[in-house]
Amino acid sequence: MTDDDFDLEKFRVQPGQILEQPAQQPRQSHVKRKRTCFVGVPCAWWHLLGRAKHIVSYRVALHLLDQGWRSGEPVVPLSNCSLKGEGVSRSGKNRALKELQDLGLIQVERQRRKSPSVRLLHLE
Repeated sequence: MTDDDFDLEKFRVQPGQILEQPAQQPRQSHVKRKRTCFVGVPCAWWHLLGRAKHIVSYRVALHLLDQGWRSGEPVVPLSNCSLKGEGVSRSGKNRALKELQDLGLIQVERQRRKSPSVRLLHLE
């Protein structure tokens, strides 16, 4: 095909040939949904948590129960980063672990320079 064979006028659109389309609403690229959460609390935990002195113990206990349910294992690693979203600091985590261990709900296996592994007790 040569340049002489190409006719641009064949491709021009006349104003009457354009169809009016309704304006489309812009799509929302990603709707952020709030995470819904449900944690089942065993009766033994319910009664023993009533003796807890710190609110951070409740937060850590619910986090541990949720993680244990998700993994299906009675032993859960507990990092500082995983609790940051729950509003628990590093010192609060240690205080809560001590209190939950004193209540007999968990056993803590500490490892040097690693997150502690927490064994959940009384899950039946």
